[in-house]
Amino acid sequence: MRELSLELLPTQSPLFFQIYGYFKDGIRLGQLPYGSFLPSIRSCARTLKVSKNTVETAYQLLVSEGYLRTIPKKGYQVVHQAETLVHDPGSASSDALNKDVQIDFRYGNIELSAFPFHPWNKARNTLIAHYQSKYEVEGHSQGEYLLRNELSRLLYESRGVVSGPGQIIIGSTPQQLLSLLSQLLDKNRNIIGVENPGYDGARNTLINHGFQVRAIPLAKDGISIEELEKSRANVVYVSPSQQFRNKLAMSQDKRQQLIQWVRSHAGADSVKYIIEDDYEWEFRYDDRYLPSIQSLAPEKIVYIGSISKTLLPVANLSYLVLPKAMLPLFRLKVREYDQPVSRLDQLALAHYIAGGYWHKHLLKMRKHYEEKREALFEAISRYESYFVEVEGKDTGLHALLTVKTTKSESELLASALEKGVKVYGTSRYWLRPASEYPTILLGYGALSRDEIRAGIRRLTEAWFGPV
Repeated sequence: MRELSLELLPTQSPLFFQIYGYFKDGIRLGQLPYGSFLPSIRSCARTLKVSKNTVETAYQLLVSEGYLRTIPKKGYQVVHQAETLVHDPGSASSDALNKDVQIDFRYGNIELSAFPFHPWNKARNTLIAHYQSKYEVEGHSQGEYLLRNELSRLLYESRGVVSGPGQIIIGSTPQQLLSLLSQLLDKNRNIIGVENPGYDGARNTLINHGFQVRAIPLAKDGISIEELEKSRANVVYVSPSQQFRNKLAMSQDKRQQLIQWVRSHAGADSVKYIIEDDYEWEFRYDDRYLPSIQSLAPEKIVYIGSISKTLLPVANLSYLVLPKAMLPLFRLKVREYDQPVSRLDQLALAHYIAGGYWHKHLLKMRKHYEEKREALFEAISRYESYFVEVEGKDTGLHALLTVKTTKSESELLASALEKGVKVYGTSRYWLRPASEYPTILLGYGALSRDEIRAGIRRLTEAWFGPV
């Protein structure tokens, strides 16, 4: 505790009692949590401009009432549990079982030790030295030109994306950029189709912005064009490189069908767009290469991507590529876009890409994660009779395991926790559920191969008994 917001009033109760009441309220309300330390008597007295005896009297009163205990050479520690605490689903204490988790198949986690910090820190240090005398914190609202220029080149070389730096907007996450895009689309004139099942973060963002959202079922090769036509949607959100829930890559034929759809019946009163979330394009392990849909019709595609999976947790950085026709709308409607990514991170990434470090790191991580993926599928194959199917062999950092059981998704998650393994459900990705067996999400990016093998064995035992 470094600051005290207490204003002592000499005309009211004794000073020691006001200090006592201030700390007592903080402890009871949970602002001073169990195990934390109060400031030393000397520093508290100096801050409040009172004598040390006054502070000591207040502390001793708290000790006598069981709020504090004294620890020699350390000070006064809070030993009272707050009476009312707001439940935080993200806190470590919110789930008593979390402390027993030994293997966490959380999607989105990656291995920090594999990141090449030396070239990254070298780029940052060079920039800090360059801007030592003058550094503008805010920078350009769309993002630093150097980074947008490098991304324009990188996306063209890697994904065939046709764009100039002026079409690119930097953001923190794809979801944040989709929220920005929602300000450009008229909710009264646009109906948006989304994949079902699909990424709930995108779907909920669109719903929260007031759009009519239609659930479009998936065919074997991607979103159903027939159902898309029936929905009367004029904007559709797709993730063709890796459909999040089904892990399928959209076929070239289906991409061409989408292009025909977006270019059909488009007039002054019926403008169609495709929002392409090029999710995890970096992590494809087979030899097939399919360029982005944006490369087929740059004027009709809003392209969203993220570079964070190869950088996390160093930087959280994503990008949005707008069709040229939407740029005037962006400048009109979002004049005061506060750039959420620090200039230093943007400029460091620009140098990181330009120096070839990003590409070198990506190739290394593809091989690294491919070895983990092989360990996962090898482990699952030992118990294949217990599972309906496993998806995710060719892309990404996670797999989807459909379990042959009469148990519910929540029951599977609970029994896995009892074995010290945390896994995640997929029911939330459906706008309208349509699955016979529960499917479990397994993220393996941050786990070692031994942890992956042990985790699959424990899961099988948790769900089906000794194996």
